[in-house]
Amino acid sequence: MIDLNAFTEKVTDLSGYKKLETDEPIIEFVCKKENYGAIPEPIPANRVLPDWYKQLGQYVDGGNERDGIQQSTVKRCAPFMEAMTAGWIIPLAGDVEFHAKDGHVNYNWGFAEELVSAHNMEQVGGMMFPNHEWPVLKWHNYWCVKVPEGYSLLVMAPLNRIEPRFQPFAGIVDADQYFNFINAPFMWTAGEFDGVIEQGTPIVQVIPFRRDAFITDGSVREMTDEEELEMTQTQRRLGSNESMYREERWVHKKGSRNIPASE
Repeated sequence: MIDLNAFTEKVTDLSGYKKLETDEPIIEFVCKKENYGAIPEPIPANRVLPDWYKQLGQYVDGGNERDGIQQSTVKRCAPFMEAMTAGWIIPLAGDVEFHAKDGHVNYNWGFAEELVSAHNMEQVGGMMFPNHEWPVLKWHNYWCVKVPEGYSLLVMAPLNRIEPRFQPFAGIVDADQYFNFINAPFMWTAGEFDGVIEQGTPIVQVIPFRRDAFITDGSVREMTDEEELEMTQTQRRLGSNESMYREERWVHKKGSRNIPASE
């Protein structure tokens, strides 16, 4: 069977970190006393990056050029980086051994709490569901999330982090109104597989946002002459400097989320 463990990087916990001393809104992750220190802690997504991304250079190797200009990699792409590093990563609480064959997935673990359970395929439409050959399962998460009044959580598959074995579904949770564990249903995408998905594997990324900041109204129309000129000028600026967005238009987002206790 194919061993896919090398595709994703485990998340270590936040030992040695403390909360920022701030009057700004914060997100809190809390667990039962018996699990505190026994399971990996959620960690700011900007504190743990996949090995392939950390090792990637800023420009394409091998003289690959476009119009005589060396091409940048995603290491210099601010939108790619900001999606990858937004919010927090919740890691898997314990090792889970999987045996998948002929459309069936069996699993077991040694941890004291339940880590995986199954969904009825009819909940997603049965045979109509695109990935119906393999089951829909659910990761059990043992961190409750607290956010200030008026905030919700976008919960999704970790962004720009390649995980071929499973694909979590996305959801929005009004966490200020719902104090409970938020579990993570997922599609099994590894096909036939024998192996362990390790403790610390990122299972979801959570990004808090203010509900009243949601744009809910929109329009569809043709471009004005002024907008067409603006777009053309932007394209020409990009043609002369492919890092224009990163250097001139990108707005840095505030906050370091967590800081080492030694700082």
